[in-house]
Amino acid sequence: MTIKKLCYLVAMTTILFVQEEVLTVIPSVQLTFFLIILYGATVGIGYGSIIVVAHVLMDNLFMGSFVVWTIVPMIVGYEITLTFGYLLRKKNEFIIAGSGVIAGLIYAALFIPIGVFVYEQKLVPYIIADIPFTLVLVTCNFITIAFLYKPMYKLLNRLLQGDKYVDPLEIKDEEETD
Repeated sequence: MTIKKLCYLVAMTTILFVQEEVLTVIPSVQLTFFLIILYGATVGIGYGSIIVVAHVLMDNLFMGSFVVWTIVPMIVGYEITLTFGYLLRKKNEFIIAGSGVIAGLIYAALFIPIGVFVYEQKLVPYIIADIPFTLVLVTCNFITIAFLYKPMYKLLNRLLQGDKYVDPLEIKDEEETD
């Protein structure tokens, strides 16, 4: 890893962390899923996982919730989101936005066992109380990904690759060449 790449990863992690903390005043409105999908598409799962883990640890330290039952579902949910970003990176932005909705639903579902077993909430009231927040989250995910993904994907790829942008899907292995 070059110093330049390391600086980009640090900047990407910082952007992810700061936007989430700034937007915490509006429940469930954030750019987190959009950015994680974007990072999965541009830097891949390996480097993207470093960003995700660093973000989750910083977020939990900052918010005072540094406990395993908060950290684990966050990492699992964000890693699923990162994988969607990587696997669907060249699909239509509305398909990718749909994956953001699915990722948001999975993320919310990962916290149900924590609410029920750790915090001893009743299952049905917990789910009913969470519906409005989950609806805001998945709506925000869909809108931000649908409209920001394509231009930001191009911009971030140019930044990471320099002027000599090479689409990773266009690179052929030596065995594939005719």
